[in-house]
Amino acid sequence: MADEETFTALLQRDMPDVRILNRGIGGHGSVQNLLQLRRDIAAGAIDAAVFSVISDHRFRNIAHPQRMRQYLSAEWYKLRVEHVPVAQLDGKGQVQIVYREIWQPALRDVNFGVFLPDDHMVNLVTLAVLELVRETARAAGIPLHFALLDSLDRDFNSAVCDRFSEALDISCPHDRQHTFQPLDNHPNMRANSLFAERLQPLIKPLLGKGPARRGDV
Repeated sequence: MADEETFTALLQRDMPDVRILNRGIGGHGSVQNLLQLRRDIAAGAIDAAVFSVISDHRFRNIAHPQRMRQYLSAEWYKLRVEHVPVAQLDGKGQVQIVYREIWQPALRDVNFGVFLPDDHMVNLVTLAVLELVRETARAAGIPLHFALLDSLDRDFNSAVCDRFSEALDISCPHDRQHTFQPLDNHPNMRANSLFAERLQPLIKPLLGKGPARRGDV
Protein backbone atom coordinates (compact mmCIF):
# COMPACT_ATOMS: atom_id res chain seq x y z
CA MET A 1 0.00 0.00 0.00
CA ALA A 2 1.30 3.46 -0.88
CA ASP A 3 2.06 5.96 1.87
CA GLU A 4 -0.79 8.22 0.76
CA GLU A 5 -3.27 5.34 1.18
CA THR A 6 -2.62 4.83 4.91
CA PHE A 7 -5.24 6.03 7.34
CA THR A 8 -2.81 8.57 8.81
CA ALA A 9 -2.27 10.09 5.37
CA LEU A 10 -6.02 10.16 4.75
CA LEU A 11 -6.55 11.90 8.08
CA GLN A 12 -3.86 14.43 7.21
CA ARG A 13 -5.51 15.10 3.84
CA ASP A 14 -8.89 15.74 5.42
CA MET A 15 -7.55 17.66 8.45
CA PRO A 16 -4.96 20.10 7.05
CA ASP A 17 -5.04 22.24 10.21
CA VAL A 18 -3.72 19.32 12.28
CA ARG A 19 -0.31 17.71 11.88
CA ILE A 20 -0.67 13.93 11.95
CA LEU A 21 2.47 12.04 13.01
CA ASN A 22 2.52 8.39 11.96
CA ARG A 23 4.50 6.47 14.59
CA GLY A 24 3.62 3.02 13.29
CA ILE A 25 6.61 0.80 12.47
CA GLY A 26 6.29 -2.69 11.01
CA GLY A 27 6.81 -5.41 13.58
CA HIS A 28 6.51 -3.13 16.61
CA GLY A 29 4.12 -3.71 19.48
CA SER A 30 2.65 -1.72 22.34
CA VAL A 31 5.92 -1.70 24.29
CA GLN A 32 7.81 0.02 21.45
CA ASN A 33 4.86 2.38 20.99
CA LEU A 34 5.04 3.30 24.67
CA LEU A 35 8.75 4.05 24.36
CA GLN A 36 8.02 6.26 21.33
CA LEU A 37 5.26 8.05 23.25
CA ARG A 38 7.73 8.83 26.04
CA ARG A 39 10.18 10.27 23.51
CA ASP A 40 7.47 12.39 21.88
CA ILE A 41 6.32 13.74 25.23
CA ALA A 42 9.88 14.53 26.31
CA ALA A 43 10.41 16.42 23.03
CA GLY A 44 7.13 18.31 23.34
CA ALA A 45 6.19 16.90 19.94
CA ILE A 46 2.50 16.05 20.45
CA ASP A 47 -0.69 17.56 21.82
CA ALA A 48 -2.80 14.38 21.73
CA ALA A 49 -2.32 10.70 20.90
CA VAL A 50 -4.29 7.91 19.25
CA PHE A 51 -2.72 4.63 20.31
CA SER A 52 -3.52 1.93 17.74
CA VAL A 53 -3.70 -1.70 18.87
CA ILE A 54 -3.95 -4.98 16.97
CA SER A 55 -4.50 -8.38 18.52
CA ASP A 56 -1.04 -9.59 17.48
CA HIS A 57 0.55 -6.92 19.69
CA ARG A 58 -0.11 -9.24 22.63
CA PHE A 59 2.51 -11.65 21.32
CA ARG A 60 4.95 -8.89 20.44
CA ASN A 61 4.66 -7.44 23.96
CA ILE A 62 6.06 -10.57 25.59
CA ALA A 63 8.88 -12.91 24.59
CA HIS A 64 6.38 -15.28 23.01
CA PRO A 65 8.04 -18.11 21.02
CA GLN A 66 5.56 -17.58 18.17
CA ARG A 67 6.89 -14.06 17.74
CA MET A 68 10.51 -14.79 18.62
CA ARG A 69 10.67 -17.42 15.85
CA GLN A 70 9.85 -14.71 13.32
CA TYR A 71 12.93 -12.77 14.40
CA LEU A 72 15.09 -15.63 13.13
CA SER A 73 14.35 -14.59 9.53
CA ALA A 74 17.09 -13.09 7.37
CA GLU A 75 15.13 -9.85 7.14
CA TRP A 76 15.68 -9.01 10.79
CA TYR A 77 19.33 -10.04 10.53
CA LYS A 78 19.83 -7.62 7.63
CA LEU A 79 18.22 -4.83 9.65
CA ARG A 80 20.79 -5.54 12.39
CA VAL A 81 18.11 -5.76 15.05
CA GLU A 82 19.63 -7.57 18.03
CA HIS A 83 17.22 -7.05 20.92
CA VAL A 84 13.50 -6.50 21.36
CA PRO A 85 11.87 -4.71 24.32
CA VAL A 86 9.16 -6.78 25.98
CA ALA A 87 6.99 -6.37 29.06
CA GLN A 88 7.05 -8.45 32.22
CA LEU A 89 4.86 -8.14 35.29
CA ASP A 90 6.56 -8.18 38.67
CA GLY A 91 5.04 -9.68 41.81
CA LYS A 92 2.84 -6.62 42.29
CA GLY A 93 1.62 -6.60 38.70
CA GLN A 94 3.78 -3.63 37.74
CA VAL A 95 5.19 -3.46 34.22
CA GLN A 96 8.92 -3.95 33.78
CA ILE A 97 10.42 -3.45 30.32
CA VAL A 98 13.32 -5.77 29.57
CA TYR A 99 15.32 -6.42 26.40
CA ARG A 100 15.58 -9.92 24.97
CA GLU A 101 18.09 -11.12 22.39
CA ILE A 102 16.25 -12.10 19.24
CA TRP A 103 18.84 -14.60 17.99
CA GLN A 104 17.70 -17.74 19.79
CA PRO A 105 17.90 -20.61 17.25
CA ALA A 106 16.55 -23.20 19.70
CA LEU A 107 13.14 -21.62 19.28
CA ARG A 108 12.99 -22.86 15.69
CA ASP A 109 12.79 -26.54 16.53
CA VAL A 110 11.50 -26.82 20.10
CA ASN A 111 7.80 -26.90 20.97
CA PHE A 112 7.33 -24.58 23.93
CA GLY A 113 3.54 -24.73 23.79
CA VAL A 114 3.21 -26.61 27.07
CA PHE A 115 5.04 -23.81 28.89
CA LEU A 116 3.15 -20.85 27.40
CA PRO A 117 0.83 -18.66 29.48
CA ASP A 118 -2.87 -18.95 28.73
CA ASP A 119 -4.76 -16.31 26.75
CA HIS A 120 -5.94 -14.51 29.88
CA MET A 121 -2.40 -14.09 31.20
CA VAL A 122 -1.17 -12.89 27.80
CA ASN A 123 -3.98 -10.35 27.74
CA LEU A 124 -3.11 -9.16 31.24
CA VAL A 125 0.37 -8.10 30.15
CA THR A 126 -0.91 -5.98 27.28
CA LEU A 127 -3.64 -4.47 29.47
CA ALA A 128 -0.95 -3.53 31.99
CA VAL A 129 1.16 -1.94 29.24
CA LEU A 130 -1.85 0.05 28.01
CA GLU A 131 -2.53 1.14 31.59
CA LEU A 132 1.03 2.47 31.72
CA VAL A 133 0.42 4.24 28.41
CA ARG A 134 -2.65 5.93 29.91
CA GLU A 135 -0.78 6.94 33.07
CA THR A 136 2.09 8.33 30.99
CA ALA A 137 -0.25 10.41 28.85
CA ARG A 138 -2.22 11.68 31.84
CA ALA A 139 0.91 12.73 33.69
CA ALA A 140 1.92 14.82 30.67
CA GLY A 141 -1.57 16.26 30.11
CA ILE A 142 -1.84 14.49 26.75
CA PRO A 143 -5.40 13.42 25.81
CA LEU A 144 -5.44 9.85 24.56
CA HIS A 145 -7.60 7.34 22.71
CA PHE A 146 -6.96 3.65 22.09
CA ALA A 147 -8.08 2.42 18.66
CA LEU A 148 -8.58 -1.31 18.10
CA LEU A 149 -7.85 -2.04 14.44
CA ASP A 150 -8.87 -5.70 14.20
CA SER A 151 -11.30 -8.06 15.88
CA LEU A 152 -9.43 -11.33 15.39
CA ASP A 153 -9.83 -11.99 19.11
CA ARG A 154 -13.10 -10.51 20.33
CA ASP A 155 -12.38 -11.46 23.93
CA PHE A 156 -9.24 -9.32 23.80
CA ASN A 157 -11.11 -6.38 22.27
CA SER A 158 -13.81 -6.68 24.94
CA ALA A 159 -11.17 -6.76 27.67
CA VAL A 160 -9.57 -3.55 26.35
CA CYS A 161 -12.91 -1.75 25.99
CA ASP A 162 -14.05 -2.89 29.44
CA ARG A 163 -10.83 -1.63 31.04
CA PHE A 164 -10.48 1.68 29.19
CA SER A 165 -13.24 4.20 28.58
CA GLU A 166 -10.80 5.75 26.08
CA ALA A 167 -10.87 2.63 23.88
CA LEU A 168 -12.79 2.47 20.63
CA ASP A 169 -13.18 -0.58 18.40
CA ILE A 170 -12.86 0.67 14.80
CA SER A 171 -12.02 -2.75 13.39
CA CYS A 172 -13.01 -3.98 9.93
CA PRO A 173 -13.90 -7.53 8.88
CA HIS A 174 -10.86 -9.68 8.26
CA ASP A 175 -11.82 -10.74 4.76
CA ARG A 176 -10.73 -10.25 1.16
CA GLN A 177 -12.72 -7.02 0.85
CA HIS A 178 -10.72 -5.36 3.64
CA THR A 179 -7.29 -7.05 3.39
CA PHE A 180 -4.78 -8.12 0.75
CA GLN A 181 -5.68 -11.79 1.20
CA PRO A 182 -4.81 -14.42 0.10
CA LEU A 183 -1.22 -13.18 -0.19
CA ASP A 184 -1.19 -10.70 2.70
CA ASN A 185 -3.59 -10.22 5.60
CA HIS A 186 -2.78 -6.55 6.25
CA PRO A 187 -5.61 -3.97 5.94
CA ASN A 188 -6.07 -2.65 2.41
CA MET A 189 -7.08 0.81 1.15
CA ARG A 190 -10.76 0.19 1.88
CA ALA A 191 -10.03 -0.70 5.50
CA ASN A 192 -7.73 2.30 5.92
CA SER A 193 -10.44 4.60 4.57
CA LEU A 194 -12.82 3.23 7.19
CA PHE A 195 -10.20 3.68 9.93
CA ALA A 196 -9.75 7.33 8.94
CA GLU A 197 -13.50 7.90 8.74
CA ARG A 198 -14.04 6.47 12.21
CA LEU A 199 -11.09 8.26 13.82
CA GLN A 200 -11.65 11.73 12.43
CA PRO A 201 -14.58 12.63 14.75
CA LEU A 202 -12.37 11.75 17.76
CA ILE A 203 -9.31 13.81 16.94
CA LYS A 204 -10.53 17.39 17.15
CA PRO A 205 -12.24 16.84 20.53
CA LEU A 206 -8.96 15.34 21.74
CA LEU A 207 -7.06 18.45 20.69
CA GLY A 208 -9.60 20.60 22.47
CA LYS A 209 -8.68 18.86 25.73
CA GLY A 210 -4.92 19.19 25.33
CA PRO A 211 -2.40 22.00 25.86
CA ALA A 212 -2.53 24.85 23.33
CA ARG A 213 0.42 24.19 21.03
CA ARG A 214 0.47 23.33 17.33
CA GLY A 215 -2.14 20.63 17.17
CA ASP A 216 -0.04 17.50 16.62
CA VAL A 217 -1.43 13.97 16.89
